[in-house]
Amino acid sequence: MPINFRTAGLALALSVSGVSAVFAQASLNEVMTRHGVLAKDGLAAAFDAHAAPTIPVTPGSLATSLAALTATTGNERIAGAYAFGILAGRSGRAASAPELTAAGQSLVIMIGSDDRKTRIAGARVAGRLFAAPFDRSGVRAPLPAGLVEALFALLNSDNEVDQLVAMDALGLLRERTAASSLTDRYYYYREQNKRSLAGGALEAIARIGDGQAAAIVKQAAADKFAEGKDATALAVAFARERLLKDGSIVTLQRALEEKSRRDQARGYLIELGASVP
Repeated sequence: MPINFRTAGLALALSVSGVSAVFAQASLNEVMTRHGVLAKDGLAAAFDAHAAPTIPVTPGSLATSLAALTATTGNERIAGAYAFGILAGRSGRAASAPELTAAGQSLVIMIGSDDRKTRIAGARVAGRLFAAPFDRSGVRAPLPAGLVEALFALLNSDNEVDQLVAMDALGLLRERTAASSLTDRYYYYREQNKRSLAGGALEAIARIGDGQAAAIVKQAAADKFAEGKDATALAVAFARERLLKDGSIVTLQRALEEKSRRDQARGYLIELGASVP
């Protein structure tokens, strides 16, 4: 069931940041290239690969992507969301407060969209953009109004991809109110032999790290759920390293050599503060 979100502050936020819809006509790929980001396989792929600018993001760098995100629809808005997520960086560290406010409002609207690609992009970018650092060394921007509620609505949808991206985002936000629901879902998914969904739930549980999270991870590490060479096995290794510090980081580092799991491993290592080549 679609959710209606208030957008009253969007125009004001855009005017504060000096962004005009005319910027949306510029090439996002040109902007990315200017900042040393290769997106030859598309912006979504670059986002998946945890691409980061090699040329510093300066005032005005985010104008084009923010305009595409906030003033367009369809594929252009999706591309703008991924571009903004890449340039602003994890926890929005390269963006100003007005830019994050404007982006956050648009991402919440995207999550409530009837279009599957739009809501998936909105949830994925919002999770990374407002992620809470594990070491608490960074200052996270305030969460946009309605973001957590939108993610819970996505989590409760019938679409399994929606559920996965919602769990990913809630985990990145370290949303403690989701811990109980995620734990219930983890056990339910396992009983239903939905391995990828169970892995997504475990990953989120480990990120939040509250309550019985360590005990759940120990249990997962001790049975066949942790075995294999798929994304779920790597999620278990991440959860182990995150909560148990048992040396599973070696498994993550080795996975950098595997084409099918390279991006996933890279994301985990960056998240854990490890050096990534």
